[in-house]
Amino acid sequence: MDWWASGIVALVCVVAIVTDARHHRIPNWLTFPAMGAGIVLNALAGWEGFLRSLGGLVMALLFLLPFFALGLFKAGDVKLVMAWGAIKGLGQPAWQSFALWAFLYGALFGGVIASLLLVTSRARAAGWQHTKALLGLLLGGARSLPAPEASPLRVPMPYGIPLGLGAFLALWLEWRFGSVCPFLQ
Repeated sequence: MDWWASGIVALVCVVAIVTDARHHRIPNWLTFPAMGAGIVLNALAGWEGFLRSLGGLVMALLFLLPFFALGLFKAGDVKLVMAWGAIKGLGQPAWQSFALWAFLYGALFGGVIASLLLVTSRARAAGWQHTKALLGLLLGGARSLPAPEASPLRVPMPYGIPLGLGAFLALWLEWRFGSVCPFLQ
């Protein structure tokens, strides 16, 4: 594990978590320089490092593009994971890529956080109403569902926080076990 790459990922994650928590966005002034730094620093190792870095960036983009197109993630979230791909590079084999597993761990953290927000917020009652309306629609008793824009279930969650936590978990696994996904080796 390259200490400089892990250090840059950790720094980028801290800044992304803070800016996303405060402003609900991950700024370009963070992600683009991180991508550039990852490519340049990996290129210092030669063409292999450059191609590995570029491969990590492209793999992250291709993996997250459908989620972005469906509106499940914002552009800043995608660029954050792309930055991790550029910094840590494409894994050997590719399914062992840091960016992929950091994203997946972040998605797990995001699911837990979203569930906690749902259980502890005013959205719980609205969620029950939405569930009853959906069941009524499926069973033929209701004619429509409530408008999703008006639903308190659509509480914006700064996803940079769980993504950052996922990256920290991936860094710890890499440090502790030598792999971001030690249970699939």
